[in-house]
Amino acid sequence: MDEQTHPFESGLGWTVAFEPPGRQFIGRAALEAIRERGSAHKLVGLVLDERAVLRSHQRVIAPGAGEGAVTSGTFSPTLARSIGLARVPADTADAVQVEVRDRLLPARVVRPPFVRHGRVLVQL
Repeated sequence: MDEQTHPFESGLGWTVAFEPPGRQFIGRAALEAIRERGSAHKLVGLVLDERAVLRSHQRVIAPGAGEGAVTSGTFSPTLARSIGLARVPADTADAVQVEVRDRLLPARVVRPPFVRHGRVLVQL
């Protein structure tokens, strides 16, 4: 998250303390407006099925929704695939393409976490 993004599109909306209602903080009015209308972007997990590694700032193309970017990525030894997190348009479907070294590779949108306590939580 940086100055260009807000907690709701980074999966951190739960960290904003809107209660009690009279509690004031810098940016409250702006965050309440975003919470009411909904965020234009969301944070999702990605699983890449082809041989490549997801890295931050790679372009994500969501057909019919627009573009986003990988925020972080790596190779998962447990899943034997490349995984990552990406900020994408809110209406992104289950399949996207990621630009890796000037090639568009298919990736699946999944809900993190990928693995918990050694158990795989995403569909492979």
